[in-house]
Amino acid sequence: MVKVIFLENVENNKVGDMKNVPDGYARNFLLKKGLAVMATPEEEKKLESKLEKIKKEEEKKVQEAEKLAEKLANVKIKLEMQVGEEGKLFGSVTNREVAESLTESGYDIDKANIEFPEPIKEKGTHTAHIKIGHGLSTDIQIDVVPAVKEK
Repeated sequence: MVKVIFLENVENNKVGDMKNVPDGYARNFLLKKGLAVMATPEEEKKLESKLEKIKKEEEKKVQEAEKLAEKLANVKIKLEMQVGEEGKLFGSVTNREVAESLTESGYDIDKANIEFPEPIKEKGTHTAHIKIGHGLSTDIQIDVVPAVKEK
């Protein structure tokens, strides 16, 4: 276990928290991504003055994420898919297709942050779970409709 000081909100840890975490987690994730620094006396002194600024910046990021979550909660996207006779899709809806549709609607959401409670394999109304970051997430509604066949 190593002691780190968090520079960003990560899971249940807030900016400025000093915690003992497993060596691998600290080395391979927190330190590598700049989310935390080793808690040495020198770092503590250095960060004391910066910590207020970092906390304010993090609060601003959280507020922006909350606004995005509120906007996304009201978003409904419509996907036209190839559908068989019984309403079954040829394939399934992917997180890439949802991400592209959200981008067209003006929301820049990475496909890795889009999850489905269960695979979408038939037409109708479904839900996708969007992870926004900073511990926030929301659900959006997806309407899957048959693609219009051109003759």
